[in-house]
Amino acid sequence: MRQIGDRATELRRDFDRSFAEPPRARRPPSIDLLAIRLGGDPHALRLSAISGVFASKKLTPLPGASPDLLGIAGFRGSVVPVYDLRMLLGYPASDRPRWLVVAAAQPVALAFEGLDGYLRLPLDRIARPEQPHASRAHVHELARVADPRTPAQAPRPLVDLDSIVAAIRLRVRDNLPLQQRERKE
Repeated sequence: MRQIGDRATELRRDFDRSFAEPPRARRPPSIDLLAIRLGGDPHALRLSAISGVFASKKLTPLPGASPDLLGIAGFRGSVVPVYDLRMLLGYPASDRPRWLVVAAAQPVALAFEGLDGYLRLPLDRIARPEQPHASRAHVHELARVADPRTPAQAPRPLVDLDSIVAAIRLRVRDNLPLQQRERKE
């Protein structure tokens, strides 16, 4: 019984001491990103906008498809269209994109060639670009990432996947015959 009493006293002392100690510093709010490369240029995607990352997935091309539609691929029992992310952002077509991400908002996959890794950044390291580029309509923010090669924080364009998915959906809807378009609305 003595052990229980000693343990209760110890717990009471620890509880009381927790109120006497200064509050622990809280971590600043952060964002989780997937660091990627498009045409050798660094970019990033919000992990919250992605439902999966895949490597070297077999694609089935579609005859007569637009140049940025690379084909279709199977993901977890679903067939999903795969688009070239480089082309959607105004870059030339990619020779052989190795990586695919599936958007969380819609069953659409986007292909890119380089995966740099995972980043967790404080929200204060995300900024709006001073001069938005018309050719980069789907980039609304920049992630300032520490770069070991330079003393400054290098800006990494943050690609807005929701904006890309909305543009794809609009383009597909506009290409449907009028009768099918009216049924979708």
